[in-house]
Amino acid sequence: ANGTRVRDRLIDPGALIEFAPGEAIIIGSTVVMVQQNRPAVGLRRLWSHAYFESRLEDECARTATTSAEFALVRVAVPAAIPWTTVVPVLVKVLPAPHLFAAYGPRDYEILFIELPPEEVISLVGRLMSELGAMGIEAREGTAWHPRDGRTADALLARANALVKHPQGHAGAPDDGDGADAEPDAAFSNAAGMERIRELAKRAAASAINVLILGETGVGKDVLARTIHRLSGRKGAFVALNCAGLSPSLIESELFGHERGAFSGAVSARIGLLEAGQGGTVFLDEIGEMPLSLQSRLLRAIDNHEVVPVGGVKPRSIDVRFLAATNRDLEAEVQRGAFRQDLFFRLNTMTLTIPALRERTDEIPALAATFIQQACREAGRQPIPVITPAALRHMLAYAWPGNIRELKNVLERALVLSDAPQITPSHLPLDKMRSSSRLLEQPLRLTEGAAAVMVQPQHRSRTTTPVVPVPTVPALPSSVDLERLPPLDDPVKLAERTRILEALAAHAWNQTRAALSLGMPRRTFVSKLEYYGIPRPQKNGAPPDVC
Repeated sequence: ANGTRVRDRLIDPGALIEFAPGEAIIIGSTVVMVQQNRPAVGLRRLWSHAYFESRLEDECARTATTSAEFALVRVAVPAAIPWTTVVPVLVKVLPAPHLFAAYGPRDYEILFIELPPEEVISLVGRLMSELGAMGIEAREGTAWHPRDGRTADALLARANALVKHPQGHAGAPDDGDGADAEPDAAFSNAAGMERIRELAKRAAASAINVLILGETGVGKDVLARTIHRLSGRKGAFVALNCAGLSPSLIESELFGHERGAFSGAVSARIGLLEAGQGGTVFLDEIGEMPLSLQSRLLRAIDNHEVVPVGGVKPRSIDVRFLAATNRDLEAEVQRGAFRQDLFFRLNTMTLTIPALRERTDEIPALAATFIQQACREAGRQPIPVITPAALRHMLAYAWPGNIRELKNVLERALVLSDAPQITPSHLPLDKMRSSSRLLEQPLRLTEGAAAVMVQPQHRSRTTTPVVPVPTVPALPSSVDLERLPPLDDPVKLAERTRILEALAAHAWNQTRAALSLGMPRRTFVSKLEYYGIPRPQKNGAPPDVC
């Protein structure tokens, strides 16, 4: 009734058609494929975005302590191309264990696991060539861990930005913290940010060094760019993610190098400190900078001079330093991981950006900004509005990824929705419900905050509800958290509690505990190390934590 197609061509009944292994035979909505005889490599399928995101988070957790490199790739194809055309190409080009998923109806995402960068680049190039040979003008964006970010939200934001802007951002590598927001776009006019904005204006008027603190994804880089813009400095804004490069590369990036200074230095190159002459140098994730480089940075700040790698003559610089971190630098100083004198130099003024869950009254205005920005870039009209039901979910969610996560969720909602509305069905409800506690309550918004986004309905002029802290389950009586490292993040605390409960429920058998949580054993072991949970003994007995 629906016909049979090979290479997107309808074949006549009874006709014999040659096809190669890996090519798709489409019968209605069913795809049949013959592959070369080879060892079983497991099920290959187009996964959901929710599963893909969970695997991406697992991979980030597994490599948290090693800073191993892996890649996330986003691929966008024209709307007229059906998935039945693209998926066979993905299966053909991408071997296991790398996985691919549906980001949206015509958008795909790929996670490359434990593959050298040059092989990732080769496979992505082959994929784009195969699609191009079929007349498909696809766009791709590749985000690298840890260079472009160390969290799932950061990597998704970077890959999404590169799909929209293939040439990336002007200037130095983007740290992804603000998810490509324009200056001030990550900050609404809500009262919670008024003091931060006022202090930023005062800091911009002087040349003092500023340290910006806050959780991952709150928009520290956006605030840094805002300070630079308000400062009136004529030079460039130069950013460096200190966590994304090896110690040797950080040194070369910061101070430059002379020709022949090391293997591969075929020509001299100025560093970022010189490139920012007359402007601002932003050192993101400064808490990750190796101790060996902190002393050199301190001298550059004190003397306003740099000495390139392999050089002997200092060069004068005129730059203003901004730094950011999500670490407690005072605690890092106490344990000897950060120089106290460098901390004092950078800490002339400190600006702390609160987490999004502490300023939920900003969510409607932020959502409006991000949706308008995405629609403007895509040339989409009319601009969709968020329904009250969808906004209720957004206000109830704790947003552990902060503003970057909010922007990611809304951009994907626009991909999923062709209608003039964004409804709960366009949101990742499985994830959001895990920390929602307000869904049964009436929608409460201030009039000004709701005016931009919410369809006209009866609204209360009461204050915005406070997002509750996720409830931590009761711990087994045999487990004593006093012996484990303290955790301030309620989301991480809840996850560690679930891990401990699973271990206790399965007699401290790691494999069974991981299986009960739906988590790969390798990821489970990585999380044990990440949370400081001692490994169970070989005889299955609990470790000495009781």
